[in-house]
Amino acid sequence: MKIELSPAQARELTGDKLYAYSAPVSQVDLVALLGRATKFRGQRVFFQSADRRRTLLGLGALRRWRGQSLAALAPQVERLRHQWVNLTPNEGACPLLLGGAAFDLAAPAAPWWGQLADGEFVLPEVLLCQTPTAATVTLLVSGGAGAANRLSELAATVEALLAAPGDPAAPGPVSGQELAVAAWEDLVEQTVAEIKAGRFAKVVLARQLAVSGHFAPAPILARLGAQQPNTYRFLVEDGSHFFLGATPERLLAASGDRFLTASVAGSAPRGEDPARDTALGNALLADRKNAGEHRIVVDRVAKSLAPFVTTVEVGERQLLKNRDLQHIYHPIGGARRPGVSFLEAAAALHPTPALGGEPRAEALAWLRDHEAGRGMYGGPVGWLSLREDRGELVVGLRSGVFTTDTGRLYAGCGIVAASQAASERAETRLKFQPMLRGISDQWTLK
Repeated sequence: MKIELSPAQARELTGDKLYAYSAPVSQVDLVALLGRATKFRGQRVFFQSADRRRTLLGLGALRRWRGQSLAALAPQVERLRHQWVNLTPNEGACPLLLGGAAFDLAAPAAPWWGQLADGEFVLPEVLLCQTPTAATVTLLVSGGAGAANRLSELAATVEALLAAPGDPAAPGPVSGQELAVAAWEDLVEQTVAEIKAGRFAKVVLARQLAVSGHFAPAPILARLGAQQPNTYRFLVEDGSHFFLGATPERLLAASGDRFLTASVAGSAPRGEDPARDTALGNALLADRKNAGEHRIVVDRVAKSLAPFVTTVEVGERQLLKNRDLQHIYHPIGGARRPGVSFLEAAAALHPTPALGGEPRAEALAWLRDHEAGRGMYGGPVGWLSLREDRGELVVGLRSGVFTTDTGRLYAGCGIVAASQAASERAETRLKFQPMLRGISDQWTLK
């Protein structure tokens, strides 16, 4: 990949602007390339859509934003849209922000999250984007005396990465331990009592499973991609910590004229054969507890989206099936109202009652008082365009935060008046399985 700039362009690389240079590249396995990009360890981000039609890999951090809510990030993104220059207009360069926000910035920060505790968005120096029909790389540099040289250095790095051999290494054995089980079951009972007393309609409680072994993002992402269809894969990395997972749940996607979201709530295991699987799915749809829990989410999502669309469109209730779990699912969307921003709408949706509770403010206050920090678990994760007001954010579920030798997996469940601690613990154990299987074939639980 050779950088070709006209004399006028080379003279232009000054001032406080950002400069983007885009070029087509060959299709490659971006997860394998991520594993080879050790030069950028600690500053890699990844996102893949559930339909596998968009895969993004960011390397290097030209800028970082930590501890930002979606609402606070919105004006900063808008300013960035006016600060970058496209050096290759025929290639359609499009810098993106990749990363995610914390679930709740007002909650206590948990030390095992490192610098990711309050969320992080990154403007990558190198952005590789693949669709089924095209692959491009966009290089981004700050203006100044060394800008042209930096573009050439990045181009040479990308060329070497694309040509390098190698696949993600096979994982080794992993041991795990559920944390504070008795205390969590007591919290379930306390929460049910508060719901019956009328304080809440629903609260989503999360718990943790500690794991130890040897962890690297590329092997885990590769395994999750093979094992978990119909899920979004994501990675946010900062220094020695990385957060990744494979979530079935979209928070909000924005095209030029539409918003798309969903309600995902209520869970059941998959069956060992088609007949059993169908029976379990039908039982989930017919179950009054799960149906009631799901209706709370649908109503709140529709109400939160309404100010941003001309009409809220709620699709048919259906089952969303993955390897280990099936969920009740409603697609929800609508045509964008003129002048409303993607991040403004996403901020109004997050967190939905599928992750926080209802009423939202009261449920979040309860979680702050009774849970260890969630960090980015359950927070919005995805990408934002700097060319136009579009992007996609998903909910950071079926996930964990890791260092090279330790990790914490998270799983949650919706608590309503009919909830029982033992069954809720069993549900969260089932929800740990996708990540456990993703990190290793050899794991033991204490």
